[in-house]
Amino acid sequence: MSAITLFILSSVLFAVSIILFMVFLGLWTYKDAKVKSDHSPVLWVLVVLLVPNMLGILIYLLVGRNKKDVPAPGTFFKPMITFVVIFILSIFLFVGSTVWVTLDDTTVFGGGMTLNTGVWGGHSSRYANGEWAVSTRSGNGTMRRTHELDETQLSNFTVQSSNSEGRLYLELQQGDTNYTMELTGQVMGDIDLTAQGFEPGRIRMTLRFVNARDVSTVIRWS
Repeated sequence: MSAITLFILSSVLFAVSIILFMVFLGLWTYKDAKVKSDHSPVLWVLVVLLVPNMLGILIYLLVGRNKKDVPAPGTFFKPMITFVVIFILSIFLFVGSTVWVTLDDTTVFGGGMTLNTGVWGGHSSRYANGEWAVSTRSGNGTMRRTHELDETQLSNFTVQSSNSEGRLYLELQQGDTNYTMELTGQVMGDIDLTAQGFEPGRIRMTLRFVNARDVSTVIRWS
């Protein structure tokens, strides 16, 4: 099961848990108000469900239940337990999918998603037609993408980069094969990734910024 599938499943379960909670709360209010209140139970259901921030249920408990000597008709304990279980499960799935995306960006949308960590100013990142272009006024951190490259693209890998301050590195990773190129200053050149030990398949590209300013980087492989 992929991270995006887990995220969708957690969202669905969360929505279901909220719907169940509203249904159970409305049913309990109707049943309780028929016995414990002098007012219309339908009215109190509307108050409980429509007044935001749980103020409706608070109003009902303080004002609506005016028959103090009449015993309560019962609770929806078991259904509420169901709601709690589904809600907690949705939270666990959401956290799990988030951690999965954070640890491995290849699981999301074919691995093309850009993941940024750090502090940025005036930042933009564009990917299209085998080209990753990054422009940053100031940056300190990492940017990462993962792409599938064939044999021709491995041989046509080019980098053009410039920055006015700080340091900038391009790190490439495929399994146990790693290659790091410093892009500090003004750099333009070709990299034969086949000669560096890379094979056709997924390659993780990481741009590492160290207090870099006025960065303009274009990476092409088509």
